[in-house]
Amino acid sequence: MSDQNTPPGPQFPGQGGSQYPPQHVAPYEQMQMGGGTWQPEAPKPKRGKLIPIVAALAMVLVVAGGGIFAYGKLNGGKQPDTVLPGTAIGYLRVDLNPSAGQKLAALRFLMKFPSAKDKLKLTGDKDDLRQKIFEAIKADDDDLKDVDYAKDVEPWLGDRIGLAALPATDAKKKEPSLVFAVQVKDEKAATKAMEKGVKEPDDSAYAFTDGYMVVAETKPELDSALAAAKTSPLAENTQYQADLEKLGEPGFATLWADFAALTKAVGELAPAKVDPIGNGSMAAALRFDEQYVELKGFVRADQEIVTKAADASELVTKLPDTTAAAISLSGVDSSIDALWKSLGKSGEFGDVVQGFAEQTGLKLPDDLKALLGKNLSVVVDKDASAGPKIAARLETDPAKAEPVIAKLTTLLQQQSPVQVPIETAKDGDTLVVSTDKEYAGKVLENGNLGGSESFKLALPDVTGATAIGYVDFDGLNSVLEAMGEKSNADVQALRSAGMVARNTGNFEGEFTLRVVAK
Repeated sequence: MSDQNTPPGPQFPGQGGSQYPPQHVAPYEQMQMGGGTWQPEAPKPKRGKLIPIVAALAMVLVVAGGGIFAYGKLNGGKQPDTVLPGTAIGYLRVDLNPSAGQKLAALRFLMKFPSAKDKLKLTGDKDDLRQKIFEAIKADDDDLKDVDYAKDVEPWLGDRIGLAALPATDAKKKEPSLVFAVQVKDEKAATKAMEKGVKEPDDSAYAFTDGYMVVAETKPELDSALAAAKTSPLAENTQYQADLEKLGEPGFATLWADFAALTKAVGELAPAKVDPIGNGSMAAALRFDEQYVELKGFVRADQEIVTKAADASELVTKLPDTTAAAISLSGVDSSIDALWKSLGKSGEFGDVVQGFAEQTGLKLPDDLKALLGKNLSVVVDKDASAGPKIAARLETDPAKAEPVIAKLTTLLQQQSPVQVPIETAKDGDTLVVSTDKEYAGKVLENGNLGGSESFKLALPDVTGATAIGYVDFDGLNSVLEAMGEKSNADVQALRSAGMVARNTGNFEGEFTLRVVAK
């Protein structure tokens, strides 16, 4: 093993602040695909070359490629988790060299999206995807202008990259340390690439060990990580081992997190107290074929994760065929009880709830449980020609829910400059609240959304689900156009998306997110 001090060091996302590794899937917000996506800080002069080359390459592969699902066994050789510490609170692994069939599938999938095709300058099945992605990164980063892929990267870059988030080792630095493990084929070539640029005192540090180049922001962090990995690597962490075994096929990218350690790190950074959510972990794999991208994983905990109710499939499959987007949740009332108990540990949360209750006249959480009831579906219709049609179908006691709706309607009318119509329809223990009276009646009736092809492609298995989300992109585009907005060409290339979560017992749950292209 040989230590080297590199030229210009890495500029990690959010350096100097409380930021974490970027997420590859943007959140849903208000029933629309989108939301904030991570953006890197503006490049700083004289940065090290390794972090832009490797970190950006891994990130873009995960985000743009959607994950290359290697159905067979992974290539031989050690994994990054063998040279990273077992104290990791989070870990991401990316395999850059899947089977030939999967490379072909990746290219064909990417070719469906105009921006990816243009950005990566894709021409067909024979493109070298790794080179195309690197060249796209290089075009947007002046620090890489003198780096040639064929000469400076390809000769030494191996197939795998691992990124571990480690607890802070410096008392003055509260945020976790980020350490990369990059598989290398040629240490001399890698060293030569690292030495490009101007050396500065605060450059990152790196060392070679067991076929990997381990890179940290500072030499003390590197030394600490190497020492910890030598005696207790992540690969030997018993919780991590059990999670990876349960996950099965790791796919093109694997994500793992230790909840207790992660929550502790967040609590040290947050301005307000953050209480632990208990011991547990999460593991997920990003997988892909020509038609869809899929993130599949599971969660372990030492307390109930989600309600044991499993009626979400019955709720969502019987929504109207004209649904553009929907989310269905089962066991809502019991979930509110569990959530309130957990959040009630925080004094700050209690103050916020008390203030909201006083402002609205609501009794919480009782009024919230009365309103939402046992099961809940929120749905948006494709037809927005006369304004958006949105409805909530609630399995509850209408006699208890309607007074709460009246309070909220009065509050909405007082606070909102736009008067939103509130219409209801009910039958037995089912209450529908909608922005359109006719649509309220339609949602109250049983539809056949579960029988549509787009739904079945996005959600092939909804059995026993406790939560389901669904988007029909053609329908969503219709809603946007009716509101004077126009979706971009990439969104128009999508067919549908689905999310499903279920309780599998023993304080465990599983989830799947799938996005289907046309």
